[in-house]
Amino acid sequence: MTVEVLLSTWAPTFLLLLARCSGVVALGPVFGVQVLPPALKIGLAGILAILLTPLLAGRHLPLPDSGVGLTAALLGELMIGAVLGLAVRFVFAGIGVAGELVAVQMGVGLPGALDPHSMSQVTSVNSFLDQVAILVFLLVGGHHAVLGALAQSVTLTPPLTVAFRGGSLEFLAGLFGSALTLAIRLAAPVGAAMFATTVTLGLLNRIAPQVNVFMVSFALTLGVGLLVLLAALPIMATVMAGSFQQLPTTLGVLIIRLRHGI
Repeated sequence: MTVEVLLSTWAPTFLLLLARCSGVVALGPVFGVQVLPPALKIGLAGILAILLTPLLAGRHLPLPDSGVGLTAALLGELMIGAVLGLAVRFVFAGIGVAGELVAVQMGVGLPGALDPHSMSQVTSVNSFLDQVAILVFLLVGGHHAVLGALAQSVTLTPPLTVAFRGGSLEFLAGLFGSALTLAIRLAAPVGAAMFATTVTLGLLNRIAPQVNVFMVSFALTLGVGLLVLLAALPIMATVMAGSFQQLPTTLGVLIIRLRHGI
């Protein structure tokens, strides 16, 4: 195979797959953290594209014959990868919302840590749950699910075969609702404990007005919240693991929808 044939046959396919892999790496969890150097992300996307290119061997892609058409095709593939990455990122977003809810209820809602995904200031509870989520994600093989879904998307929805009709956006909206449900489930144990603590302090204030409830409320709320958070951590990790274990099914449904149009 000559260099001219290699470039004319595989180079456009590699570029299209590189754009799709770049979308997944940029918006996916773990891979897309802002603290990673851009060169490392580009290298990871390039390695994935090289590994996925042989999957399209023997397939004739309707490659555009103009620079404008190729640019539009690359943007389309980048959007497909971004959609796959967002589907996974929504789970982490739900865990982040749970951390914010728990922190506010415990009285430590002021941001004081750096979120490596968004490079924004978050609460210490949010940062803690995010680290736990990353560990659970890797332990249950969530990264394997993402990479497997990426390979599946190449075989089922090759480049330049996806139309843009809005079908997958509705599915992503449903995933956003599931993320909010996950946030409520994770924050429920601490929320219930904080509600019971608040009611108890209110009754104490009515029964013994001479007790300065305001002075003891912060330490008591924080202490009870930390104890309940640590006690409920195995249950929260199990809920996270269940959400991550559903990723192959979720991403599989999303890929099927991609065949009918984004």
